[in-house]
Amino acid sequence: MSNGLRSGPEAAAQVADDPFWSVVRRRHPDLDIVLLPPDDATGPPPDDAPAPLVEPAAEAARADGLADLWWRAVVVDEPTEATSRWVGGSARGTRRREVTRRLEGADLAATTAALDRARDRLVESGWHVLAPPGGMPRVLASHVDAGRRTELMLVLAPTVSRLVLRLRTPDVRWSDDAS
Repeated sequence: MSNGLRSGPEAAAQVADDPFWSVVRRRHPDLDIVLLPPDDATGPPPDDAPAPLVEPAAEAARADGLADLWWRAVVVDEPTEATSRWVGGSARGTRRREVTRRLEGADLAATTAALDRARDRLVESGWHVLAPPGGMPRVLASHVDAGRRTELMLVLAPTVSRLVLRLRTPDVRWSDDAS
């Protein structure tokens, strides 16, 4: 019974044909390169799987509500600006909801605490979280549900005392979309 994994000459040929891994192999011949097959449970849907049909107003309310929920969970102050819009999706005929909450004149100590809370609560809620130690203070997170990925970012711009939360939904489409 085959597990789908390749080794030996077949695997070496696959690495040699790959534009990225062939360079890694050439520059670092001392490394063993192991390419794993994608994990179907957490990967994106197949290219031929259409984005789900939704009712635009209901999807907008759901996305806006999710952003507000996360804002209230991690930030003490009310946002000074709240915007939402539809942006193009990753495939023809799809859209994503992009929701932004912004706090101008943010207290740096409070917003640093908000970033820590966001990191902890997102992890507790099953999100994949990245909080890079260098650069602009930020928390980047994604959550995959049924092969569809929602992205959330919380960024502090300390030089202008601004905290920004941005949420992007997975691709969706509605009935009048051309597919």
